[in-house]
Amino acid sequence: MQWNGWQSAGLVLVLCTPGCGDDEGSGGGAASADGTSDSGNAATDGATGSTSDDPVADSSGGSSGQSEGGFVESILSGMWADDVVITVTDDAMEFSSDGVPNHDVLEAYGLMDGTTTPVVTSATTFTIPVEPEYSAETTATGLGTIGFAISGAVYFNPYEGDGASVAIDNNFDVGGIPFLDGCNGHPLPNGGTYHYHGVPYCITDSVDVLGEHSSLIGVLLDGFPVYGPSGADGSAPADLDECSGHEGVTPEFPDGIYHYHLTEISPYSVTCYHGVVDDAGGGMMPPGPPGGDDEPTRR
Repeated sequence: MQWNGWQSAGLVLVLCTPGCGDDEGSGGGAASADGTSDSGNAATDGATGSTSDDPVADSSGGSSGQSEGGFVESILSGMWADDVVITVTDDAMEFSSDGVPNHDVLEAYGLMDGTTTPVVTSATTFTIPVEPEYSAETTATGLGTIGFAISGAVYFNPYEGDGASVAIDNNFDVGGIPFLDGCNGHPLPNGGTYHYHGVPYCITDSVDVLGEHSSLIGVLLDGFPVYGPSGADGSAPADLDECSGHEGVTPEFPDGIYHYHLTEISPYSVTCYHGVVDDAGGGMMPPGPPGGDDEPTRR
């Protein structure tokens, strides 16, 4: 595989003066994601997170276990792709890209109707609060975009459009062309919004260090960071909660923070948020993977 732009210095950072993002709705701690549905139609997803104190905050202050400035700085220290633009305001961080990841993708992907599609560009914008707020109550992740990846692509929950079929467990191919690639990713039927349903090996194989905690691979809609499958000693964490998260030290947050892990066993991706969101995000998607003798072949 070809790796491109894994350097935090390569991203475009825009520091906004107060009010500069008001017209875009990025102020007020908004957490939102724009994408398209798996039916190929345009959709807009949004959520709003409160910025009050977090039950898991430590003595360093701030809902993330860091000061506000420390949280932003820690997120920016990730190895973001060169074409990711990050805009920072007083209340929010906005991430934008052309929707195509900075790693290799397949020439085509199998679709449920037996046809195939290449990956095409699809402008992607994702906004999180600069002070994510932990919630004792959880919110289920919706279908569609739930997070933004350092590659410039996005994260989905584990499921296809029926809300029951786990994409990774039900992979199939169309004449040898897979539905999901080796990165656990694929585009929507219109070729846009390339997304991951599990550990994005095309990212983690490049940024993680064997025997150490996984590196930052993105952020979810509630503002909390997401990591690959490795915990502090390089093994899978044993204390993940129902949302595949826990509080602890990470390479980017040495004082500790609540964070998520994508896992190599079910559920693979994140099924609920432990941060405050008003809308779980996501758009409608087609039914689950096909079956039957006359349908595309399951892998």
